[in-house]
Amino acid sequence: MSIIEKALQKKQKASKPSLISQAMAEQPDNETSPPAPEQAEKHDLANSQHQPNKAVLHIDTDRLERCGMVSHSNNKANPQITNEYRSIKRKIIHNAFGQAASHHENGNLVMISSSRPSEGKTFTSVNLALSLASEKDKTVLLVDADVLKPSTGKLLEIDVNNKPGLIDFLLGEVKSVSEVIYQTSIPNLRILPAGTSHHLSNELLASDKMASLTKELATRYPDRLVLFDCPPLLGVEETITVSKLLGQAMIVVEHGKTKMADVEKAISELNKQMAIGFIVNKAMQGAYSQYEYGYGDDYKKESQS
Repeated sequence: MSIIEKALQKKQKASKPSLISQAMAEQPDNETSPPAPEQAEKHDLANSQHQPNKAVLHIDTDRLERCGMVSHSNNKANPQITNEYRSIKRKIIHNAFGQAASHHENGNLVMISSSRPSEGKTFTSVNLALSLASEKDKTVLLVDADVLKPSTGKLLEIDVNNKPGLIDFLLGEVKSVSEVIYQTSIPNLRILPAGTSHHLSNELLASDKMASLTKELATRYPDRLVLFDCPPLLGVEETITVSKLLGQAMIVVEHGKTKMADVEKAISELNKQMAIGFIVNKAMQGAYSQYEYGYGDDYKKESQS
């Protein structure tokens, strides 16, 4: 029995709630209908063209492919990891928009985290974003919610260090969230950087404004998945705070290194109503790692219903 299976089995015996909520509260009606997907994209484009800080962020997909990451445009490059993430995203899309969507409030808001640092959560977030951006009828917003140690910009080699982001919006230093959502050279991919470092980051993430933002992100664009690259779960209050607002969680586990006790503790800290999946990082030769995806038994049954 694997460390994940043991952790899930122990967790299911210890607590009454299952990993997947059987009954979800009804979502409140929206005051206004969300715009059609094509209108939403035009809205983002119009804002980026009229704001001086909204230059398109260029992502060098050839460099990412050379680094062993998911191929966005070349089916012959890195076929193994590209196909693995195709399998991962199908389950995520199913829970966000398919038959399982009714079980998951805010199912299109997905947290990526790990129990401890250096287990590959940002690498996973970026690969998922690249894979989802290949969808023909979906768009993806990658949010750098690791406000303590932002790293998506570094991995993508895009300059977001001096750009306003999530924290700046929560502080009220920008008027609209559209001001901190940046277009990239990948048509279906948007970036929301972490923004300015702040000593009250947890209080800002726990604010009503953050709750309103996640509600807007969940409902405004009916074709969009939002990935939150969050800090590690253990010892970081910000991650637990954000998890209460999201519908799915992907927990990255480093094969042969992550302790079962850490996995159990990480699961226990999460919102019990979230759909929880695991991405197991298996060591391989080269600069990066190979990933596979797994769910607990309860999650499999729920997703297949």
